[in-house]
Amino acid sequence: MKNYYIHNGSEQEGPFDVQRLKTLGIKKDTPIWYDGLSEWTTAGNVEELREFTNSSAPPPFVSNKPSSLNTPKNQKLEFELPAIQKKSILSSFRFWVGLVIVGLLAVFAFSNYNRLKSGGTSSSYQEKVMTVEEIEQSQPVSFLTADGKYNKSFWGDKFKVHGVIKNMATVATYKDAIVRVTYYSKTKTVLTSNEYTIFEVFPPHSETKFELSIENYKNVNSIGWDVIQAKVN
Repeated sequence: MKNYYIHNGSEQEGPFDVQRLKTLGIKKDTPIWYDGLSEWTTAGNVEELREFTNSSAPPPFVSNKPSSLNTPKNQKLEFELPAIQKKSILSSFRFWVGLVIVGLLAVFAFSNYNRLKSGGTSSSYQEKVMTVEEIEQSQPVSFLTADGKYNKSFWGDKFKVHGVIKNMATVATYKDAIVRVTYYSKTKTVLTSNEYTIFEVFPPHSETKFELSIENYKNVNSIGWDVIQAKVN
C-alpha cells in the first residue's frame, strides 16, 4: 500500500494511506507525492485518489521553496528546505555587502581620476584603483558563496553534494576554498560539522562546480554548507 505526502502551501504533511486521505477531504489540485515520483503531482492525477477527490479546486499551488533542491525521497524534506533557505539568505547578504563596498570604492576611484585629469599625481590614482583588489584579497569569504543540492546514497550512509562556489569579486582570484558542512537534527539543532577543501581556482565573476561524498550520521535530518576560508591566487 502506498503512503502519500500532501502539501498545504506552507509545509508538507504525512505519510497517509488512502483511507486516511479520504477523511482529510483532499481536492483534485491538492499537491501529492509518494515514493517513486520524481516530482510533486496533484491528487487528480493519481488513479486511486480520483474517486473521492472533491471536484472543487483551490488556486494553483506555487511552492516558495528554493529551486536548487532535489525533490525529496523521504519525509525529511520539511527540514532540508529551511537549511538551504538560511544559506540562500546569507549568500544574498554577502552579495549586497560586497556590492556596496565595490560601489563605494568605484566612486572614490572615479573622483581621484577626475583629480588626476586636473593635475593630480598618477601614483595617487593607481593607489586608489589598487585598493579595490586589496580589499577583495583581504576578505575572500565576503565574496565567495556556496550553493547547490544534495541527496542520500542508496544505503543512506552517505550524502552526495553537488555544489557550486560563486566568486562575486570584481578583480580578485581565489583558490583552495574551505567548505564547512553542517549537520542538523530534526529540531534544527547543530549535531556536528566537517570541513573540506575544494582545490580549485575561482576567478572573478565565476561559478565553479564541485562534488563531495560525505558521511551521514545518526539523527541527521538535513545538511548545509558555507565557504569559511580561501587563499588569494
